[in-house]
Amino acid sequence: MKYARARDANEPAIVEALRSAGAVVTRLGDPGVPDLLVGYQGRTTLLEVKLPLGARGGKSQRREAEGGRGDLTSSQVKWWDSWSGAPAVVVRSIGEALAAIGVGSASSSRV
Repeated sequence: MKYARARDANEPAIVEALRSAGAVVTRLGDPGVPDLLVGYQGRTTLLEVKLPLGARGGKSQRREAEGGRGDLTSSQVKWWDSWSGAPAVVVRSIGEALAAIGVGSASSSRV
């Protein structure tokens, strides 16, 4: 039996903020694929939601031991390395998500 993968706890608030800003948001779910497909003002952006850095979130040291890289799992590394579209953006907060689509000024990291 296939189980739905867990979503990061901060994702619902990020999705709501993006939608409130006027973006159209679709949650994606295939292994390795970024979490969100976001359309805003004629642009499409892929967002990978990660937990904020800290005691219960952020980069896992076991990722690399399992074939991952930095924040990314091994399935994410495989999919993202084969992706030929615009790079996805890793976001950890509402501010980073809004900045990634061009709203606000918080920084975000492109993978």
